[in-house]
Amino acid sequence: MKEDHFTTTSSNEYDAEDIIYEDHDTHNLRPEPSKEYTVDTKTSMIHVGDFSLGGDKSVKKDTYLVNDTEIDEETNLDEESISSVYDDRKIEEKNRTRNCVENSESPGQMCCYFKPNPVVDIRDFFLRSKLWLYANNGQIMSALTVSIVQIPEVISSAMIVGINPTFALQGTWIMNIITSIIGGSPGMISGSTTFVAIVLSELREKEGASYMFYAVMFGGLLQIVLALLGIGTLVRLIPNPVVQGFRNAMGLVIVAAQFRFGKVLTDGVDSPEPSNRNLMIKIGYSWEHIVDSEGQWNTGTSLLFLIIHVIIASSISFVVPKMTKRIPGPLVAIVLCGIIEHCLIRQISKNESATVGDYAMIHTQYVRPIWLDSSINLPPFSWGTFKKIYLSGLAVCGSGLAESILSLQVLNLFTGDYGLRNRVVFGQGLANIISSMFGGIGGSASISQSILANQSGGTTRLSICISGILMLIGIYYAHVAIELVPLGSIAGVMIFVAIKLFDWHSILSIIAAVLPMRVRDCFKLDCKITRADTLIILLVTGLTASLNLAVAILSGIVISLIVYAWDSSNRVVVERETSSEDPDSVTYNVSGPLFFATAQSFVEIFTEEDICSDPSEVIILLEAAEIFDSSGMVAVKRVYKRFVAAGKVVALSNLSPTTRRLMEKNAYMWQGVNFLEVEEIEDDYRKFQNDLDEGTASESL
Repeated sequence: MKEDHFTTTSSNEYDAEDIIYEDHDTHNLRPEPSKEYTVDTKTSMIHVGDFSLGGDKSVKKDTYLVNDTEIDEETNLDEESISSVYDDRKIEEKNRTRNCVENSESPGQMCCYFKPNPVVDIRDFFLRSKLWLYANNGQIMSALTVSIVQIPEVISSAMIVGINPTFALQGTWIMNIITSIIGGSPGMISGSTTFVAIVLSELREKEGASYMFYAVMFGGLLQIVLALLGIGTLVRLIPNPVVQGFRNAMGLVIVAAQFRFGKVLTDGVDSPEPSNRNLMIKIGYSWEHIVDSEGQWNTGTSLLFLIIHVIIASSISFVVPKMTKRIPGPLVAIVLCGIIEHCLIRQISKNESATVGDYAMIHTQYVRPIWLDSSINLPPFSWGTFKKIYLSGLAVCGSGLAESILSLQVLNLFTGDYGLRNRVVFGQGLANIISSMFGGIGGSASISQSILANQSGGTTRLSICISGILMLIGIYYAHVAIELVPLGSIAGVMIFVAIKLFDWHSILSIIAAVLPMRVRDCFKLDCKITRADTLIILLVTGLTASLNLAVAILSGIVISLIVYAWDSSNRVVVERETSSEDPDSVTYNVSGPLFFATAQSFVEIFTEEDICSDPSEVIILLEAAEIFDSSGMVAVKRVYKRFVAAGKVVALSNLSPTTRRLMEKNAYMWQGVNFLEVEEIEDDYRKFQNDLDEGTASESL
């Protein structure tokens, strides 16, 4: 049936969106032929079943154009013409609703029912819901994947602390929901992590588990204060080799952590408390669970099937994204390994491999404030309690801050979104406070789960929020299904994450840094970095994997600062210029940074012999120099005094704006010092420059 136009010829004001329609050749939404169409000539209203068009609010004149033919109010419109009007109106409404979702800024909108305009009716509500689910399919699938894979990692953190895993699980889903609302980086997953757990384990051993909650609250409060003070801006002090070392270390730690599943027995022990069979992780050392003698490695078919799951899961995680982006590869791997385990291995061979339920039971009671939980014996909120927890609170703040900031830096490399650093820190602090109030053990950003979310398509705050909600549902209502997931599939997915996280290019850079040029040219290794950067990468990797993240970051930054200061100490240059026309004056052009590392070498350039042999008038030009601290100012003042002591007339000139402001703040130090403005020496300096161009006089120190 041919598409028709319906237009009004009214010269009065009307709602053009409701009356004027264009062709919609790509749609086929014709009403049923059995529809009855009537025209009310008194109100200029066209009735098509329950649908009406026109009326006093939109049509002011009873003359219409149907297929460019003028028809007055007494003309009977045929069925085909009215059908076109009805059809176009339905298409217009549907397209308008579709645009409400499809024309949104990006997938991941929390709600589609109010933007760009509110829902009109129930049909509009369901259509928007359908389109929202379609647009955010990747975010939802990613959240489902993360909510499953994160559970064993959170359980491991609880085992490091030595408490019931339910405390860590409670805190994790609360943190994800809070950070999705407050946090400033899309796609950053939070939860209980190893580094924060190590800090809390020491407090639990000394004072007891009930003190942990106050320590986490205090640490979260410190993070909020630091965020308000702008601590996020200090990220620029973290050099790239530190980030590379962190990536490599976390990749190694993730792989090493998967070996713990090789010691989990399928003995069917049903206890929410961590038992000796799964306490494989030792405090403060990522590799202890591999070499310790407390747990025995699985042997025979159980270990074989575990390895098979690992291979299948990691392979699927790599292959599926190359075939389709609609379903995350890690989620496919988990589902497929679960089917293989329970439908093939256990049914046919009567063997089995370890599952999440063998590692720990995740079912937990409903969340409630710690002050109302009879199982928690809280200490009194007093000064004595604060003295016991404040050091641990500082450590929680530092460890969580370091891991969150570095996770943000690494995640930016994958997403290109630099996020709001101070808002990230603020969100982590608030999440720590709220989660500890409800029995959580706090945490920080999880780099492994953030990379998993990114590789699964979760790049928005919506993905974080849904991940927390799904974990909540999982530990309360779907724990039976989650406990059936094979640990081998979790290990395979995490190995996939570790491979994606590891900075493989840094390995080539390290190799190129230690090879001579002839060998590099032979193998075409054109990715050399400085040996100092190589040292920082290796140091941060080793310290993070074996000791502590905060120590590793601090060590990397300190070494970087020392290397920079040492290199800058050789960048101060002083040029001596004289003129044959004015033999009684000399000009020193100083260039380079003047600060604590260069101050001494700058002073040593001006020897007593050179000063005594100089003419009577000396000008020190600081246009190309920059004074950064008091050490630089003292060095300039010492040089000035040397010339004055030798009986010279000295003046400082051409100060940079930064140097001038710094000197003005310490005006007392410069009392009695001569300064020349640019205008005063412009002619003399131009004369000196001409002499230099002619080669009449030039000498360099």
